[in-house]
Amino acid sequence: MTRRLLRRIFRERRRGVMISKAKHGYSLIELIATMAMASILAAIAVPSWNKLLPSYQLDSSVRQFQSELHNIKMRAATENVGFKLVYASGATAYTIQRDSTVLVTKPLPEGVVVANAGTISFSPRGTASANRIRVQSSDGKCKQVVVSPTGRVRICKPSDCNDEC
Repeated sequence: MTRRLLRRIFRERRRGVMISKAKHGYSLIELIATMAMASILAAIAVPSWNKLLPSYQLDSSVRQFQSELHNIKMRAATENVGFKLVYASGATAYTIQRDSTVLVTKPLPEGVVVANAGTISFSPRGTASANRIRVQSSDGKCKQVVVSPTGRVRICKPSDCNDEC
C-alpha cells in the first residue's frame, strides 16, 4: 500500500472514533419516558402480586410440613427412636420431639395457621400414626398433609377446609 492510502485510512478511522464518542448517553426525555413506563408496569404488577402471596405462603408451609415429616421418618429409622411432630389448632408454629423431648420449634410463613390440632409420630420401623395436618392461609384457602399408617406422606387440596381428601 502506498503511504497516501494509509494516511487516508488512518484519518477516516480517527473521524469515525470522534463521531462515535459524541453520541454516548441518553437524553432527559428518554429517561423520563422510561421511568414513566416502569412505574406504570409496577402499578399493574403490585396488586396482582399481593393476591398471589397468600397462596405462595400456603404452598411453602405445606411443603415445609411434608419435608419435616420425611426428615423425622428417616431420623426415627436411623436413630432407632420414635419421633413426633406436634401441632396445635390456630398455631403458627409446630414442634418436633424425640422420645417426648422437644428438639425444636419451627415457625410457619406469615399469614398461615394450622387449622386442627394433633400429633404425628413415627416409629423406628417407619410406620406412623395416621393423621392429617390442615393448613389455612389468610385468604381462607386450605391444603392438607396426609400421613398414612405405612408412613406415606402426601399433599392434597380439599374442596372445603373442613372436608377430607
